[in-house]
Amino acid sequence: MQTVFHHVLPLAMPGMMTGMIIGMATRWRDGAAAHDRHGGLLVDVPRGFFDPSTLLPVQIYLWADSPERAFVEKTAAAIIVLLAFLITMNALAVFLRRRFERRW
Repeated sequence: MQTVFHHVLPLAMPGMMTGMIIGMATRWRDGAAAHDRHGGLLVDVPRGFFDPSTLLPVQIYLWADSPERAFVEKTAAAIIVLLAFLITMNALAVFLRRRFERRW
């Protein structure tokens, strides 16, 4: 147990945290694949935190496919939100990896 807690975990922790954060960001980016497993498209706007909703990549796809002019701004804003989230998660992963990395 001492070997695990004093040597193995401290050396493995940066890689494990980086993998978790990048995995979460990838899951957000590849949301359309998860949507296929969970059923059809939702048309209603969610009213609360626990209401069913669609995934952001699917919503971007739906808005980009709409012919109305108003959806151009919504599509661009959703893409910016998704990119900001992905950049933030990747920067957090790099920061945490460097912060907890041991120098020998």
